[in-house]
Amino acid sequence: MTLALRYAVRSDVGLLREGNEDSAFAGPHLLAVADGMGGHAAGEVASAAAITTIAPLDDARNLGPDLVGALADAVAMANLRLQELIISDPAIEGMGTTLTALLWADGYAALCHIGDSRAYRLRNGQFLQITHDHTLVQSLVDEGKITEDDVATHPHRSLLLRALDGRTVAEPDLTQLETLPGDRYLLCSDGLSGVVTEQTLAQTLSSIRDPDKAALQLVELAIRGGGPDNITCIVADVMDTQATALPPTWTPVLAGAAQIGSPADLRQPARQSSPATRAMRLTRTAPQPAVPDDAPTGVWPGSPRDGYTGAFEAASFEEDGFGGRGGGGRGDGFGTGRFDTKGFERVSDDDDLDSYDEPSGRRRGRHHRYAEDDDDDDYGHRGRRRWPIVTGALVLLVLLLGGGAYGAWWYNQQQYYVGVQDGYVAVFQGTNQNLAGMSLSKLLTRSTLRVSQLGLSDQGTITQTISKSNLGEAESLINSLQTQSNTCHSQWNALAAWQTKSVAYNAAVATDKASKAKPKPTVPASMAPGPMPPSPDPDSCAPASAFGIAASALPSPQSTTPAPSTSPTTSSSPTGKPSSSATPTGAKKTSPTPAAG
Repeated sequence: MTLALRYAVRSDVGLLREGNEDSAFAGPHLLAVADGMGGHAAGEVASAAAITTIAPLDDARNLGPDLVGALADAVAMANLRLQELIISDPAIEGMGTTLTALLWADGYAALCHIGDSRAYRLRNGQFLQITHDHTLVQSLVDEGKITEDDVATHPHRSLLLRALDGRTVAEPDLTQLETLPGDRYLLCSDGLSGVVTEQTLAQTLSSIRDPDKAALQLVELAIRGGGPDNITCIVADVMDTQATALPPTWTPVLAGAAQIGSPADLRQPARQSSPATRAMRLTRTAPQPAVPDDAPTGVWPGSPRDGYTGAFEAASFEEDGFGGRGGGGRGDGFGTGRFDTKGFERVSDDDDLDSYDEPSGRRRGRHHRYAEDDDDDDYGHRGRRRWPIVTGALVLLVLLLGGGAYGAWWYNQQQYYVGVQDGYVAVFQGTNQNLAGMSLSKLLTRSTLRVSQLGLSDQGTITQTISKSNLGEAESLINSLQTQSNTCHSQWNALAAWQTKSVAYNAAVATDKASKAKPKPTVPASMAPGPMPPSPDPDSCAPASAFGIAASALPSPQSTTPAPSTSPTTSSSPTGKPSSSATPTGAKKTSPTPAAG
């Protein structure tokens, strides 16, 4: 039984990204996917450097019995290559990449994984994820703090715990697998696994037998799901060449950022037309120039240079090896021969750095140099012609923003409202709002009226503020509230005065009743307090305590108006001496009893 791989690779920029930061390699012995990170900090450089550094492993002469060790050494070299690039250009220090790779030989495979790209296996109808995400949300799921359903909506779902970044020691998961005829493997970036469910992935891989059609369908499904990220996938079938008429795949293929500048026969095939891809192309607002098919001209330069343009040459992909020296094992030829990624070449300051759009994924602001004598490259000239339009649009945007800001400020200055300032009723200019921590109003005047001297309904309204169209209306409202407060104050003062007079009058009456003098003294009618004044309305007036009047100084709820005391009746005796007698109300007079004869 002779086992071999039949594979296909697809990479797409998606619908929302400007460039493709994913890279992939698929060959007879090596399958690898890398998802670059960093955006302006050159995520595509990181993924391309990682893929092209481990690519020599695809040469059978670089393989020994220890597949896991070979893959671990290659990953360490890729991380070292990132470190060299960062040292040569500190501006790209923030870059990094995930890496999921499968090194295959003689029915066995070594799996390397770091980051959140994934590898799946379909065997006998069972679909299984064979990698474990190195993300914060996955660690929370492992600890039981969140569920799988919470991952999609977690605010930190994209936070990686491990990646190749050239600054820390690479700690990939390394596993040895046994492969069987009929196994199907899927390696993909999170632009696919984060959009398409595992159930749909399994159904697609089970129903479409051709690897290329399956890979294309998976990319289309991710695009239909919104295509929020770059989408890269490799579909590979393990096949017994003696039991099937289908030929295995022997041609190595680069995809994504790693294919820029590569020979035409190493690039992934052009994307077929479909409703999803046509819809995606309609979202493009700038022309999409095709990558020129340069003829192979030799090998990568052997001397290290700063930076990266992605340019390499084709001899290293010929039959005599991927950078090896023709000596067999990987020990003396890996990474040191003609397939040395140190040939990454920095774009000099004299090169045209104007932005352009490129479907193969190079990000804006870096111009790719295909050849030293490329006089027909007019991308930079088109970029220069865009500058007046961009500048004019920016000036117009600034004017619109400035005019809008002034209009909002002017409108705000015409607004007034009555509110509270340190417990007093006050007038403010502006609106009672805050913008970025700044108040949109200022204090104009503060009255002498305390909020506590208003009725409950007025207090609530003033606390919530009352808007007025001009300063006169605001001041008129305060005057009205002040008049109402003064009226309530006067009513409370009248009640307090009546209570004082009532207490004095009742005391005088009590003193007269207790007196034993004859005739008893009388209380003058002028001391009577008269009718009790009405109490203020509790809804429109503040409590008496707000005006400094104690509750003890006011009449109790049971208090009534005291009646004037009755003066004693005075009569003259026959002798002419005055005598007085008081007849109590309701008393009966009795005749003296006649004396017995």
